[in-house]
Amino acid sequence: HGDFIVVCHPPKFMQDKPMGNSQVSSFQEFEFMTSDNTDAKTLKVWVNNKLLDVEIIPYASGHHRVKGKLPEPLTVGKAWIKVTSESNDGCNALKAWNVYIKKRLQAND
Repeated sequence: HGDFIVVCHPPKFMQDKPMGNSQVSSFQEFEFMTSDNTDAKTLKVWVNNKLLDVEIIPYASGHHRVKGKLPEPLTVGKAWIKVTSESNDGCNALKAWNVYIKKRLQAND
């Protein structure tokens, strides 16, 4: 055998707003937190397969709050949010979740 055993800890993404599989009347802004071992320089976020620029706010704990905003709100269909990053020790992670856009009925519909 003699192979190196590499142990690393993938980053985690949590506290999604809006939450996965939730229903909203329109979708434009989102945010989530990263674990303290996330290498923020490697963080990438897509919505419906479009890479977005996001705001990454570092916390003293090592965690990061990530905020994103679409140029225009989505009012039909769904938003598919995909996040990738590396940890400080070189592991990769991917998380994806959907947010469904559901039209609200007007009183006279």
